[in-house]
Amino acid sequence: MSGFGAGIRRGVMAADQFTRIANDLFRDPKISFKAKGIFGYISTHRDGWQITVATLARHGRERVDAVTTGLEELENHGFLLRERDRNADGTLGQALYCITDLPVLQSPSSQPESGYPGLAEPVLADPGTKNTIVKKTNNQKGSVT
Repeated sequence: MSGFGAGIRRGVMAADQFTRIANDLFRDPKISFKAKGIFGYISTHRDGWQITVATLARHGRERVDAVTTGLEELENHGFLLRERDRNADGTLGQALYCITDLPVLQSPSSQPESGYPGLAEPVLADPGTKNTIVKKTNNQKGSVT
């Protein structure tokens, strides 16, 4: 991921023109509502949006410690990857946050933890109906029966 610069960098996402997030994140009982909310908020911003823990804390009601643990939780479950640059003098530079709502696609070796079907084998709630109307034609006279 190096070479992308600082700020947020989107990984595999369900949509780009509006905020659309795969249900697995929100339905996973192992992830707190705090972490889900932080992910939702970050997802509303475009690539390059400058993000820090302090910025997230200023835009919400949680303090820096709560935002930090929420981000760590997202990292532990594969929804967030953070990298931090080092400046020439050895001090920490800007951070890159890569988010994805499809961590299974980001890392093929990991498996979904939510208990819901993955995207490789989606289950349609209503598969719809098949068009069964058939028109028979009589090619000799050009009429339809």
